[in-house]
Amino acid sequence: MVKLVCLTLPYVREKLPLERAVEGIAGAGYRYIGVGWERRSEDVLGHDPEARAVSRCRELCGEAGLTPLVVSGTGIGPPGRVQKLKGRIDVAKALGAEVIQMAGVGSYRRFPDVLLDAPEFQEAHRAYVADLKAVGPHAEQAGVVLALKPHTGNTATAKHLAQLLPEIGSPAVRACYDPGNVRFYEGISPEEDFPLIADQTCEIVAKDHRGASAEQDFPVPGEGDVDFKRIFATARQAGFRGPVIVERADGIGGPFSPEAVDARILQARRNLENVLGASGLEAEA
Repeated sequence: MVKLVCLTLPYVREKLPLERAVEGIAGAGYRYIGVGWERRSEDVLGHDPEARAVSRCRELCGEAGLTPLVVSGTGIGPPGRVQKLKGRIDVAKALGAEVIQMAGVGSYRRFPDVLLDAPEFQEAHRAYVADLKAVGPHAEQAGVVLALKPHTGNTATAKHLAQLLPEIGSPAVRACYDPGNVRFYEGISPEEDFPLIADQTCEIVAKDHRGASAEQDFPVPGEGDVDFKRIFATARQAGFRGPVIVERADGIGGPFSPEAVDARILQARRNLENVLGASGLEAEA
């Protein structure tokens, strides 16, 4: 059974508070939520499992019947990345979450036309690998997986992830596949790319995309150019069991009212349930 997770991010993009995100995600029929993408003006989860923000998040989700499954690792970089990540792992464990979703080292100073200098990128890559090696045992002991998602640089595609994971060499560090990012940033077919990393993938971000690379159009999953039936069929053949993540559903519209966000994530859930079934996978009821 595959767990469908909706991140708070669709609500954060509309500057809505955590309480409204929890309400909307529960109302749209999800059982699992991804947290840690809250607005900068709010208390974010941070790196202390005893912090009030963590207990507040746990209480809000529990009252709504939602289980936090995924935690954001976005923006956790040097200096102090090892200690920050260890703290975030402890936060995830305190919430009962299974996965910290994070990117690697990006290759752009400014996307899409200004790349980092090669020596600067390589230095950042070496530091990233060393830090994740150091964090791996802590994550493994906590039962939390660090899921590295495509976002240019050393996680850009399945090929990059397949090279990166052995460098880190930790069973607690695995791949997250994001077909929308692969289309948007790299301009290649995620359906052709994904099989290279499917057997090492612990979660799939069901981000759709429409148009050419670098075109900012991320529609409701199942309504763009990504062939999710093919993506999920590949995942099934590799023994994948989820979770599947709803991260964006904004297309080229917006701003959206809270009710419009509710409707879009509800449609995302329905679309994904249908395509998962057609692919031979089954979403939890």
